[in-house]
Amino acid sequence: MDNLTKKQQSQEKSYIFPYHYLDLQCDNYKFLHYVEYLNLLKLIINIPDKIQKETSILDAGCGDGRLCFELSKKYPEINICGVDYSDRAIAFAKAFNPHGEFYVNDLAKMRLNKKFDYIFLIETLEHIPPENIPAILQNLSGHLSLTGKIIITVPSRNLPLETKHYQHFTKESLTRTISDHFKIMEIKYHSAKNIHRKIFSVLRRFGLLIYPFKDKIFPVNKFYGFLNNYYSKKISPAGSEDGFGLIAVCEKNKS
Repeated sequence: MDNLTKKQQSQEKSYIFPYHYLDLQCDNYKFLHYVEYLNLLKLIINIPDKIQKETSILDAGCGDGRLCFELSKKYPEINICGVDYSDRAIAFAKAFNPHGEFYVNDLAKMRLNKKFDYIFLIETLEHIPPENIPAILQNLSGHLSLTGKIIITVPSRNLPLETKHYQHFTKESLTRTISDHFKIMEIKYHSAKNIHRKIFSVLRRFGLLIYPFKDKIFPVNKFYGFLNNYYSKKISPAGSEDGFGLIAVCEKNKS
């Protein structure tokens, strides 16, 4: 798309390569660098229930399509669609998800002539100018089936604001932001800033040191399994005082 904002242009530069897929080719990303990212993906794809053959899913702001890739792997018979403003990202999404439908479009203006059972809005709202969010949410509500669910993840205000982001959220501010169109059914924080994160950081650095020996010494591979389990049990659960991110499961307002 043309006329990208400066923040969108910054994100577009990162799509010179499909970086969300690096762990599929490089074990050091799988075991060490992407522990947090892969844990979040796992949390997200385990949210939907009653997935059937004809279940339709929209990934709004899909980027290079990694979430679509994981959803299709777990639920191979679903109908999946992704939309993003980035031509580069959509090209990667199509390459990695040949059975999905992907479109370059503005989330506020897209017209897909279809209702979806699930809409995923993952790490997207923070990239949108606040004044543009209502139009996007209204359009997404129009694309969600009457009994459908929208799953939203955002960074929390416990995390310093990044240059690519317009805002971070609390439970209360996210609720206010979406309340005209969606009702939150369940919301929780994830990814805690706690003493275990500091321990995890030390363990990860140790993991980098021993990585060259992972195929030569059996306990090394067991260490990486331990590292991932440590993160999922000790850091992934979080509260409002220390969580770096929010996950909300919502339904559309009944008019």
